[in-house]
Amino acid sequence: MDVLVIYQFCTFGGVERVILNRAKAFRKQRLDVKISIGYLRDRGALQSFKDYIDVNNLNGVVSPFILPADLSHKWDKYDYVFIIDTPEVFEATASAQNVYVECHTPYKQSRQYLGNMPGHVKGILVPAKSFKTLIQNEFSSLPEVFVMPNPVSDEFYNIRPLETEIFTKRPLTYFARVEDLKNFIEAARIFELTSSMDDVMYWIIGEGGDEKKLIHSLERKGLLERSILRDRVDFDKVPTLVNLVKRHRGIFISPSKGESFGLSAAEFMSGGVPVLLSDIPAHKELVENDDRFLYKLGNISSAAIKMETLLNDWDNMSERAGALARKFREDNFLKAWQFFIADQQSKMGVR
Repeated sequence: MDVLVIYQFCTFGGVERVILNRAKAFRKQRLDVKISIGYLRDRGALQSFKDYIDVNNLNGVVSPFILPADLSHKWDKYDYVFIIDTPEVFEATASAQNVYVECHTPYKQSRQYLGNMPGHVKGILVPAKSFKTLIQNEFSSLPEVFVMPNPVSDEFYNIRPLETEIFTKRPLTYFARVEDLKNFIEAARIFELTSSMDDVMYWIIGEGGDEKKLIHSLERKGLLERSILRDRVDFDKVPTLVNLVKRHRGIFISPSKGESFGLSAAEFMSGGVPVLLSDIPAHKELVENDDRFLYKLGNISSAAIKMETLLNDWDNMSERAGALARKFREDNFLKAWQFFIADQQSKMGVR
């Protein structure tokens, strides 16, 4: 089966990690699915993406490329075309067969295209039940919506803590873009309230993570000397990041105002790292409403108290996070994938 995925930008983001995780699942189960992924533009991540494919022997499963500016392409050579939040290609793909939209964007303004779907789009795929409910409440006349859960690859579940410590403090880790929706300002306020704990440090990793404005802000708050800042982590280094946080008995934090799934939180949980998450629907779904991992968005003092509780009961919370993360294994994704393909083939009269 030949599948084309189309996405606007190649970034160090969740979409790329989802595609890689799907490819690993297909290969592990020896499913004959080949993924071509066409980008409109490269935002500096394409070479790292290709390197990961080479190192992990995925060349026969995933093939990334940049689409031409005029979007001319042989669409008919694919069995399925999945357009991830890239309405710019709707007109160009009108002649393709079996076209579906995947909506992953947590940014409300970026999914307004769902209100004007072209007739050749047969359905919409989303990564979580909570996100399906969200978009169906936002838009009244959508085609059929399917839940295709994001898988987390085995390398996260197989993480074994490093034998030696590198740092003397425990990392409270923010791994996302430094921006409004991901709500870094709230993370910084939570960090500030935990600064009296002598044994913690702050890892801030993601686009914007090394900008001067952020550095000056952390300096004013008295947090800079205990912080590590990075603007990105290559695809193959994300498990290493999780490993480092686990070895130093740290916590992952996401104060996000909106998520379609919450892949980074899922990856840290799969590695056995406790998480502190804002109580938005996607996060509640990840932790199955376990209040120990959730805080009310905007309630900074409650978040700081829960952070201290997680640190003090780290072993039990690590075990609980790992148990909750079992549902992210490839099995649930593969079941959803096979159901989706069988359902669509049945509707097309294919046996």
